Amino acid sequence: MTYYRYHRDKDLCQRCRYCVTRVSCPSPEQCIGCSACYLGCPNEAILSEVHDPKQWVVVTIDSQPVEVPRDITVKAAMESIGHHFTRYPEKQSLFAPCQTGGCYACSVVVDGELRPSCHTSVKKGQRIQTQVSDDITPLRIVGWYQSHAVGGVGTPWPEKSVDGRLHFFAEAACFAAGCNLRCRTCQNHTVTYDSAGPPVTPEQAAGDLLSLCRSMDLHRLAISGGEAALNRLWLLGFFSALSHRSRMGDRLHLDTNATILTSDYIDALVEVGMTDIGPDVKAARLDTFQTITGIADSELAQQYLDTEWSAVRHIADNYYPEEVFMGVGLPFNPAFYNSEDEMNDELHAWASRVIAIDDRIQVTILDYRCEFRRHDIKRPYPEQMRAIKGFIEDVGLRTVIAQTRAGHLEPNYFAPDRVKG
Repeated sequence: MTYYRYHRDKDLCQRCRYCVTRVSCPSPEQCIGCSACYLGCPNEAILSEVHDPKQWVVVTIDSQPVEVPRDITVKAAMESIGHHFTRYPEKQSLFAPCQTGGCYACSVVVDGELRPSCHTSVKKGQRIQTQVSDDITPLRIVGWYQSHAVGGVGTPWPEKSVDGRLHFFAEAACFAAGCNLRCRTCQNHTVTYDSAGPPVTPEQAAGDLLSLCRSMDLHRLAISGGEAALNRLWLLGFFSALSHRSRMGDRLHLDTNATILTSDYIDALVEVGMTDIGPDVKAARLDTFQTITGIADSELAQQYLDTEWSAVRHIADNYYPEEVFMGVGLPFNPAFYNSEDEMNDELHAWASRVIAIDDRIQVTILDYRCEFRRHDIKRPYPEQMRAIKGFIEDVGLRTVIAQTRAGHLEPNYFAPDRVKG
């Protein structure tokens, strides 16, 4: 297998210090090729080079002593002896979606401690258990607890607006680090690529979010990211803890890219208390999806895209609106498309796919701004967002909101009886 090391290019570096404030290097004295700084640098000032290991160490993996290269990650060491990692959950494989140390989905037990294999350095004499027993509580990096004025994609319009005016606060939210996508316009990259925060248990995160919610007398609790769904055991534990401690009328909300939300995962989330969900469905077509998400592997991208749409269908067919409220997000910027005709074709195809599921599903068009690695784009003007809103309404969607720099454009239609609670 091929190993890499990463180094900072002094000419490209903008001295933003992102690589030392947001990214926690697991081996500052010697690069182990974890790629966290490489993936997270907003200015792409971290460069890669092939590394040919010259020194080896002995570690114990699942009670078997093995010789592996020194100065690599635990994940790479496991791969070197035949363990298979994937970026889409598969049986008989280990799931390693974020590759930056935030989600802890790839966790193994290293010398008795739960650690993300993608972000932990191999050390001589280490004892590594690849199977994590049920009595070990899952962890992930979660924080950034705050109130939200308008909530997220899965927040019903009436919770955002009263008599045409926005609530000051709609919900209390927290954010989970780590994402499986590589969007160059990532609107929340300081969360997505954070590996410096302390990992917490589901119960700790739920307790902190509930404390904020109660202090502000709110009834909506949300988690977003990054991508909150990457660590399945953690997220199910989080919603279970919220549900057991929530009050009558509380709504438990997940904002997600839905790329790994299989039907059984959705069923499990509903069973433990999730009441609202906001799938941010990136595109209708594969090429647009890859442009927005930065997923170069077309097979993986197609798997993610298919899962997004299947998730929306499964929720609509089985839970919406009586048990779960669903709002769907549509990221928009003209820079995603090569021409106006291509843009119109994509938007028409996207809206048609939602209509085929349920034309009343709330849709929020998100005006993507210049962020992260797309320094060349401009945030759409409110007039552009109004035009796009009208375009997809003309296709046949009935409940369309548009996020703009001047505030949200309200839908022409909303059926409040479709929101249980």
